[in-house]
Order: sequence, then structure tokens, then C-alpha cells
Amino acid sequence: MNAIMHRDYEGNAPIQFYEYDDRIEIQNPGGLYGKVSPDNFPNVSDYRNPFIAEAMKLLGYVNRFSRGVYRVQKELEENGNGQASFDFSLITAFRVVENVSQKYFEEGFGGDTSKKHPRKAQETTQETTQETTQERILAAIQAKPEITQKELAQSIGITLDGIKYHIKNMTKLGIIKHEGSTKAGKWVIIK
Repeated sequence: MNAIMHRDYEGNAPIQFYEYDDRIEIQNPGGLYGKVSPDNFPNVSDYRNPFIAEAMKLLGYVNRFSRGVYRVQKELEENGNGQASFDFSLITAFRVVENVSQKYFEEGFGGDTSKKHPRKAQETTQETTQETTQERILAAIQAKPEITQKELAQSIGITLDGIKYHIKNMTKLGIIKHEGSTKAGKWVIIK
């Protein structure tokens, strides 16, 4: 809930949730806000999205303001986990790392691959997501070569900026190219 309530909604970067064998990481776009700094966190609070925070309080998702970090730390301790750590080194993101107890894995919630290669598992997930999006773009172009970027975004369900990002990468890699004018042109699949 905190990630939703405190994220920066100016851009379209997603909240990222990574589950490893020994920890859970939540990366939140936006970093610390307002009066909050690494030196005074979590004792000082400031609200980037006061309307969202108030709505979550009214809906019963949060009990009180300025208590989220303390509540998480307390529940982690009660469940036999270490306290969460906070990484402020990311310029535009805020990362929470929750250590997971051995009991969590004994109950069958962990996997061997991410324990041996946690960063590789994260990279593989990102690559798979990117490949899947690119495959969907290729399928849409194959079905309708004259499709616009706006139509691609609507068809695939990502933002126009997301489409532009993938098209730029796919063009750079020589996978696709655009022939003709912006209005009357068409996409050509090269590879």
C-alpha cells in the first residue's frame, strides 16, 4: 500500500516487486519526497499524494499516517524476519528490502534459481517481459503494417511512450523499419 500511496505518478515507470529466496525487494518510482531525507527517515513524513493517502485511509487500507514503516518493521520482527532495509542511493526510485526467514522457504515459497543468481533472475524477468512486448508489437505490425504508434499502444495495452521506447530499440536492432510518411507509411519486419 505504501508503494502505491507514495509513488511518483508524473512518469509511467511501474512499481517493481522482486521476490528472491532470501528477500523481497520493492522499488518505488520517485524517491524520497519533500521534507524527508535519508537522515530523518522514517521519523519525518511528507505526502506526495495526499488525496490517495486519504482515500486509502477512508477505505481501511491504512490505519494512521506516518506509521507504515514502523508497522512493517514490527510485523517482520514478529514473523521471525530481519528488519527491512531502505536503499536511498537510487536517484529516482526508493527501494525497500524485506529479509525473509528460513521458515518462509521451508513452507515452499522459495526457488533455487533466484537464490543462486538473484540479479540474473531479475534480468531474465525484465528480458522476458521486453521480448514478450516486442513479440506483441511484431504480431500487431504483421496483422496491420500501416498501424500507427497510437494504435499499437492501445492494441498492446502499454503507453505511447512505452511503444516509442520499444520501436526505437527494435529499429536500432534492425528488427523493424518504417517506410513512407508518418501518416501514409507502413512498418516492415526485417528479421
